[in-house]
Amino acid sequence: MIVSPCTHAQIARVVGSSVIEGERNDDFTLDPAEMRRVVDAAHPHVVFLTSPNNPTGLVEPADRITDLLAIAPGLVVADEAYAQFADWSALSMLDEHRPLVVTRTFSKTWSMAGVRLGYVVGPTWFIRELEKVALPYHLDVAKQIAGKLALRFVDEMDDRVRLIVAERERVSAGMRALPIDVTPSGANFVLFKPRAVGGRALWDALLERSILVRDCSGWPRLADCLRVTIGTPDENDAFLHALQEILR
Repeated sequence: MIVSPCTHAQIARVVGSSVIEGERNDDFTLDPAEMRRVVDAAHPHVVFLTSPNNPTGLVEPADRITDLLAIAPGLVVADEAYAQFADWSALSMLDEHRPLVVTRTFSKTWSMAGVRLGYVVGPTWFIRELEKVALPYHLDVAKQIAGKLALRFVDEMDDRVRLIVAERERVSAGMRALPIDVTPSGANFVLFKPRAVGGRALWDALLERSILVRDCSGWPRLADCLRVTIGTPDENDAFLHALQEILR
């Protein structure tokens, strides 16, 4: 296996121009039969599977990636932008004889979104082909320096991830004690839907208390859904307290 750095833009250029839509289950999980229907209709050269997914935060199980590898005619890319917050990674499935690669980014875990730095891990044969089409200077000096400096602080990053995961579970449990539907998350955010009031009404009420969350109502099938990013313990306490004020 070889690791190769790349920018988000270069990853995106692998995707073709045609779009064939499919539907997830009511709980936002992937239906293997629907997945097969879409793949059979598209015959894609490359299939991207985001795990954890944004904005749901759902983590795809290993069986789902195995199903996809069995039916996809080409390469399968596991987009793991939030994977450090999840309980498992497709990195464990990589093999020289399997057309599977994993992409990661410094944007989320490392809080380096402005650097636009990422990397891909995959079989040797894939990395060799990728390097044939990569631009000679696709990473500027600033990106390279930033990435190397970040790697000096892996232990600190791991500690911060553990804190965020623990806080995510605490916040999720606090919301489940209220009239709120909470989607299980393996990311650093939680998608939720209030049952007692409309999503926009709750968004406004939180904003009045100086708490800003993401209104996802404009996205397909996410009417009245909001997404909260996990913050510091004090920030999370303020969020939960505000929810209790509004919904009880």
